[in-house]
Amino acid sequence: MLFASLVVIGHAFVIAMRDPTLEPHIFYHYTFSYMAVNMFFIASGFLVTKSMVYRGDTPSFLSARALRIFPALVVHVIFVMIVIGPLATSLPLKAFFSSPDWYLQPVKVLTFYKTGMVMPGAFEGNAENFGSAPLWTLRYEVLAYIATLGVFSLGLLKRKWMALAQFILPSIAWIIFTQLNLFENLPATLNNMCRFGIAYGLGATIYAYRDRLTFHWVSLFVLLALSWMFRSTPVVEVIMNLILAWVVFKLAYIRAPRFAFLQKLPDLSYGIYIYHWCVLQMLFHWMPDLSVLTLFVLGFPPTVVLAALSWYIIEKPMLKSKTRFANWLRDIGLKQRKPSGAMLLD
Repeated sequence: MLFASLVVIGHAFVIAMRDPTLEPHIFYHYTFSYMAVNMFFIASGFLVTKSMVYRGDTPSFLSARALRIFPALVVHVIFVMIVIGPLATSLPLKAFFSSPDWYLQPVKVLTFYKTGMVMPGAFEGNAENFGSAPLWTLRYEVLAYIATLGVFSLGLLKRKWMALAQFILPSIAWIIFTQLNLFENLPATLNNMCRFGIAYGLGATIYAYRDRLTFHWVSLFVLLALSWMFRSTPVVEVIMNLILAWVVFKLAYIRAPRFAFLQKLPDLSYGIYIYHWCVLQMLFHWMPDLSVLTLFVLGFPPTVVLAALSWYIIEKPMLKSKTRFANWLRDIGLKQRKPSGAMLLD
């Protein structure tokens, strides 16, 4: 929820300032939203690798991952189409609903072809005309799930160094491609795959070596010093992720029994992440003079309400169907793949 809230803060700047380049840089050239999304991928790499090792078969893994992402996403797309779009468009409703740019949105978004949800005449007065800009990262989250399933199916989770390679290889690719300016002449998809591959692979590596790692304060200061030394080089991207990982796991496993009540809170992070943009956009569409702070203060409560509705009505009930959905996948012929031996051995 903290990471999702940081994304909301960053996007409040983007919308209210009418310029995505004006989001504050809080760590060298990195912004709130950039670092928060990377932390999502670090945590995801850890938890999804754990899920794959724990479940140990394809249907169970696919069931858990699909039900976590797609049901809430489908409802969100419909919500933006039938509630946000008509309220934000300058076109007559007949022209709005008859446009392919409206009725093809589910096809575009759910295949991750175009996820911005640019609808006819919507948000024309805003600097950004996206109906749901943050959805683009879900493409890489799903690709990461597929990659985890792939390395498992190929037997590449038998040794810990195989998880480490998932962090090392994209890190090397990022450094080389950035240093040689190769990303400028290649599709942005490759750049993002390297970016998120570093974060996700780091999370997978930390899960593999979790019994050997300690997150001492000295290591944080060493990483901060290294980030300063390499701040003008592509290496800083890798070091930045290491620092974020330190923060993620230090917070996650800190001994703080007085905060135990937090574990009882509903998991609203996904809902906050996917709904906040359309809420902020709608508020700014109605009140284009809002400041960044006012936009955030007014936009966060309804975002939390929508996230809670998504959790209790869609996400939580669907996640209870994981076993039933996995059995259905087996019934239609998806083979259950069990590892030939223990995984993530030294």
